[in-house]
Amino acid sequence: MAGVTLAWLGCAGLAVSMARAMTWDGGEAAPPGACVVSRISVGYDVDYDAALGGYAVTRASLSGVPDGCAGREVALTLRGPGDRALAEARTPVTAPSTVVALDGTVVPAEDVAGVSLALVTDTPAVG
Repeated sequence: MAGVTLAWLGCAGLAVSMARAMTWDGGEAAPPGACVVSRISVGYDVDYDAALGGYAVTRASLSGVPDGCAGREVALTLRGPGDRALAEARTPVTAPSTVVALDGTVVPAEDVAGVSLALVTDTPAVG
């Protein structure tokens, strides 16, 4: 069963509502490499799930991750209609890309209306 990547959510007509998490004090433009979540693009990997009888999102792929975000932890929440949370996963951030697995969670691709990203730590991940 082949997986399909939906780059920047446009293929499925999905909207993205990204939280603007910044690591500088505002006011001026962020310096290059600063950790700004709104600079990150999100895509989904979708595979056929026999138990579901349809396609499910199996993981999210973050690209364009600024260097300043590396070593932190990201919380990714898939959102459905009415901004309802469908699934959440956390993982350490790597630059320039990060894969967020949705292990054990079956989310029908047709139910996904958006995604939220938030940085949940300021210190490098241990492990």
